[in-house]
Amino acid sequence: MTTQRCDQIIIKGIQYNLKTLPLDDYWTDENPKPSLPVIRSSNWRGYIATWEIKSDCLYLLDIEIYTPEPTKGLNYVFPHMKGKIKASWYTGELSIPQGQLIEHFNDGFNQVFESDWLIEIDKGNVVSQRYQANY
Repeated sequence: MTTQRCDQIIIKGIQYNLKTLPLDDYWTDENPKPSLPVIRSSNWRGYIATWEIKSDCLYLLDIEIYTPEPTKGLNYVFPHMKGKIKASWYTGELSIPQGQLIEHFNDGFNQVFESDWLIEIDKGNVVSQRYQANY
């Protein structure tokens, strides 16, 4: 498998790669994933999402969806919502790589950086943060 493109997250105005996919937890029987054709080997999921942490909440700002037609966005997945969307469906840990790349595997997000910034989220709210060194 080819190394996959990461979602993006903005924290205090700085954009980072995000190795976690919070939008995947949104897709359920009640919210089925729309048809997203795979047209790039570097993006098997068919989209890149942009997130933001602001006021200790996780928000979805945009989705870049790759289709043979012009790129579709946030309104394709959330046609009933306007503006940024609080990720109240997401509970889990966000992993943001930090520092230099130490080890690279051509497989998904399987890359090791000097450290990871780990942010624990509960129903869209930040509950804790920590750094993990990857020696």
